[in-house]
Amino acid sequence: MSAEGFRLYDPTAEPRAVAARLAPRLASLAGTRAGILDNGKANAGTLMLAVTRILTARYGVAEVVKRDKPVAGPPAPEILAALSECDFALVGSAD
Repeated sequence: MSAEGFRLYDPTAEPRAVAARLAPRLASLAGTRAGILDNGKANAGTLMLAVTRILTARYGVAEVVKRDKPVAGPPAPEILAALSECDFALVGSAD
């Protein structure tokens, strides 16, 4: 087959700058509200609930708000609204 029979696509993209700032560090976890976003992967929610139990026992986290995101993609607006009321949130995956 000749080189004229192939089309080559380059999947790379130019880097882009994202204007985002990190949230300020909490002085203490005592009395805070922790948020959990369970992405539906095996053991993700279980892992994050275990972490928040430790944070509650050792550091005084006062409340845990857990929301589930059962499908890939961004969470629903009501889930983001609930988690935005928290002092910090745990998100991630576990398999």
